[in-house]
Amino acid sequence: MNRHLPVFAAAAAVLLAAGCSGAAEHAPQKRAGSPAPSRAAGLELPARAAVLVPETSGAGDLDLARFTPQQGVYTVYARCTGKGRVTIVDADRPDADPSRIACDQVVTVGRVYSEAEAQALRMRVQGGTATWTVAVVAGAHEV
Repeated sequence: MNRHLPVFAAAAAVLLAAGCSGAAEHAPQKRAGSPAPSRAAGLELPARAAVLVPETSGAGDLDLARFTPQQGVYTVYARCTGKGRVTIVDADRPDADPSRIACDQVVTVGRVYSEAEAQALRMRVQGGTATWTVAVVAGAHEV
C-alpha cells in the first residue's frame, strides 16, 4: 500500500486554480463539520454518488471527517467565496503541497486517485475571511 502516491499532486493538477491571495497561517480546528443541503451550499453532486464526506461549510480551518475510498478514486467538489486563500491539505501529510480552491463562486471539481486507505483532508483558510463548502463522493465523476 503506497500511501504516498502522488495523490495530492494529482489533486493539485485538477484543483489548482487562481485561488485567493493571502499569507497568514492558522492552526487547524479539530471539530466536526456541519453538513449542509446541496442547494443551500451551491454544490451539484452526482445524483447516485456514494457520499464519503457530506457537504460541509466553514470560514476557518477544519479537519473533515475521515473516509476510505473503496474504488481507489474519489471526487472532491469545493467552492470558496470572499477574500483569502482556501486550500485542501492532506492532514496526515501537512507538509505536502496543498490544493487551492478558487474563490470566485465557481465550483472546483477534482479526482483523486489513492489506495483504499483512510483519507484525512483538512480545509485551511489563510489571510482573509473566505468561506468554503466542500463534499467528497466515491468514484470518478465528470469534471
